[in-house]
Amino acid sequence: MDIDTATAARLHNLYWSFATVAFIVVGSLAIGKAASSVAAWRGGSAALQRRAFWGYLFASPWILGFLIFVVGPALASLYYSFTDYRLGRPLEWIGLENYRVLIEGLGAHGRRFTQAMYNSFYYALVGVPLQIVTALGMAMLVSRPMPGIGIFRLIFYLPVILAGGPAILLAWRYMLASNGGFVNISLSSIAQSLPGLDWLYRSFIFVVEAFNAFYSGISRGDPVGAFSYLLPSLIGAAVFGYLLRGEFDSGKRETAARLAEVIAIVLGLTLLVRGLVAERIDPAFWLGCAFVAAISFLLWRRKRLEPRRLGLTFAGTGILGVLLAVRLVMIEDGHFSAILRLLTLSSPIARPGDLDYLEDVFPALLPSSAWIWGTVAVLAAATLIPALEKGQRKTLLGVSTGLLALLALGSLLDGFRYFAAFGAIAETSGSPVFHFALFRQVASTLPGLDRVPLWLQNELWAKPSLVLITMWSAGTGMLIFLAALKGVPSSLYEAAQVDGAGPVQRFFRITLPMISPAMFYNIVIGLIAALQTFEAVYIIQTPRTESSLASAAYFLYERTFRQLEIGQGAAASWILALIIVTLTVFQFRYSRWVHYEG
Repeated sequence: MDIDTATAARLHNLYWSFATVAFIVVGSLAIGKAASSVAAWRGGSAALQRRAFWGYLFASPWILGFLIFVVGPALASLYYSFTDYRLGRPLEWIGLENYRVLIEGLGAHGRRFTQAMYNSFYYALVGVPLQIVTALGMAMLVSRPMPGIGIFRLIFYLPVILAGGPAILLAWRYMLASNGGFVNISLSSIAQSLPGLDWLYRSFIFVVEAFNAFYSGISRGDPVGAFSYLLPSLIGAAVFGYLLRGEFDSGKRETAARLAEVIAIVLGLTLLVRGLVAERIDPAFWLGCAFVAAISFLLWRRKRLEPRRLGLTFAGTGILGVLLAVRLVMIEDGHFSAILRLLTLSSPIARPGDLDYLEDVFPALLPSSAWIWGTVAVLAAATLIPALEKGQRKTLLGVSTGLLALLALGSLLDGFRYFAAFGAIAETSGSPVFHFALFRQVASTLPGLDRVPLWLQNELWAKPSLVLITMWSAGTGMLIFLAALKGVPSSLYEAAQVDGAGPVQRFFRITLPMISPAMFYNIVIGLIAALQTFEAVYIIQTPRTESSLASAAYFLYERTFRQLEIGQGAAASWILALIIVTLTVFQFRYSRWVHYEG
């Protein structure tokens, strides 16, 4: 019997509906039976086996959906990330090549991914703190009872409903217009209203443009030279200086162990990524990874090392030191010389007209020897300190603090010399300076009063524009802070006031500790949201600011759905997921500052 097309489509849908229901029923029975079998295998009673069967039977529709729509696509994406797969072409297994291209920034797409990751970190490191401060400030404003306070709370929360909409984002484009925009007209009017505000306004433009120009140079791969040694040296000096003050109690011991864990994990991940991507068979990298992993394991398992473990640590440190010294002296004497020059505050710029010499002394892509040695010293000292006597511990901490402070000072001075050397090279050779060229141009003069921020028209202001929009929509965080502020007992404030505590002391000693769970929640959620920024980037970007606004989520959308490069898009998504999971685990692991009642 012939049937028409519409009837055939209905029968087809009916057939698949019955097949889906049958699959769910059979799958649920299989999951329930498997749960019952596991309970029996573990020695459970007949009643427990029945409860396991019925419990998993009723939960199995969700379990099946999770396996089919979450786990299955995730595993498929993981497989595609190791392939060269473009829609319309056959699959080709290429191993880690997609990850290598993206992590090392190879080619146009690798450089674009690197810049997108830098943009995402900007939104996380700059945008999230500003958003939290804004949310907390609004919550404190509307936390006190007063007539009409509900209206103000509604006004503060309204942007959350509107901010994600395309119409509101387009309205922001008009408000942030360089000529005639509401924001620029308001800023200019305020700056010209009172004497002295014009200097504040010009300084604000100067600081924002200089910071973003420097960040833009870093995201493009401009080498920072000896400046890269400055931060780890300062962190090491701060850690040892903190341990040096007062008695070495259990709190300090715990803090030192946790800081050493963080440094060891960062160093291990860096060595792993560089060893995996840049130096595939370099034994020094893998040896460093093994050493850091062993130290981390010991610190994690034991707060105070036994003599046998202490001996193993000494032996491991000595072997690693000898091997690294031989490698540095025999193979990379340039790195070793740089450390000596930094420690003696001398300049490694021996030939200012030779750019190759600069790049050899300060490698831009590999972890520096000073960084490796500084972090290894921190780890070794943090491991040894608990086992030493008080006098020995003070001496070790004092010497370590002084050495790391000297290294930081030397790195700072040589960082300035390194930047100045590029100018000398350009003057000698007659060629323009492309090293942080935008930063040099912006930081050369203070802007005039007629200057206005080019919010969405210039790369120096594109990311601050997005941060400003996220601050405007900080109402969700405000609600969470408001609920936390309402839960702080008034008796604490009354007791503190009787003891003579001022408003600032009450805020830092009572308010912040009591609302720390809300603060922790907002930081975790805000960080994840910042790393996944997409909608606002998609709408407010212009051809001139696309690269400076593009986030990691936007890159993988563009690579996967516009250019149909499924393999590389999947690799980018897994790198982003790994970073988000790692940062979230870090935050939960080191959240002892959060105060929970009870």
